[in-house]
Amino acid sequence: MSSTMKNRIIQSIAVAIDCSPHSKASLEAAAEMAARLKAELIGIFVEDINLLRVAGLPFAEEVRLYSATTTKLDVGELERLLRQQAKQARELLQRTAEARTLRHTFRVLRGMVPEQLMQGAPEADILVLGRSGRSPSCRKGLGSTARTALSECKMNVMLMRPGVTASEGPLLLLYDGTEAAKRALSTALEIAGPTSTLHLLVTEADLDAIERCKEVTAAIVSGRAIETEYYHLPFRDSRQLVSFIRMIDSGLVVIGEGMNLPPETLRELIDDIDYPVLLVR
Repeated sequence: MSSTMKNRIIQSIAVAIDCSPHSKASLEAAAEMAARLKAELIGIFVEDINLLRVAGLPFAEEVRLYSATTTKLDVGELERLLRQQAKQARELLQRTAEARTLRHTFRVLRGMVPEQLMQGAPEADILVLGRSGRSPSCRKGLGSTARTALSECKMNVMLMRPGVTASEGPLLLLYDGTEAAKRALSTALEIAGPTSTLHLLVTEADLDAIERCKEVTAAIVSGRAIETEYYHLPFRDSRQLVSFIRMIDSGLVVIGEGMNLPPETLRELIDDIDYPVLLVR
């Protein structure tokens, strides 16, 4: 392996695929990132064990949407549908990867969805998944899988949604001078596209905070041509941060885990903004 490859933060990208609109957006983002970084792409489809358990219960019935009639859930039929969905996910990954000449693998796992996604590709440097899943109840805000990944996953986590690009467009980074913020800055600069603008939102209260941020950024950029813009917003309230992020209309929002933001502010921020989010561990 070359020294350049060894110095890269992201060499392998895992992506959750279930053929929902959010997962398709996740796959496109993961594939574009993998193509630019020459990283391996790992697609993961999880057969939800909860669905199979529910189908095996004697009282479990399916309500047909348009006729309002019910029918007994059949485990065999559900198994067939899961295999069909896995086949569609594999084909979607293959088409997406081959169009970009990417190294790729596909894995079918069975179990609790969040746990399987977090354990299904231990070699990956980042896990990409949708902000919400198939359920109509989680169309707004974060889905349960996204919440679990944010709180428990050991790798970097990127949350995507349809209609918004990740690293090809502008990026916004929360920066407070901590080591966590510096790791997030290095990751953001690695995944940024050639025409991306990096917005740095400096949350330190010190009046010299922006100058220190510029010095750190210049050292990490090391001659690379990337447009940077700096903003001083020394607030910890999530509503103020959300309002400012919406005003900038950024693309991907990059946050370092371990920054001085209170945990509740971080949770509220990620839940309220309707942008892709990358949480850097």
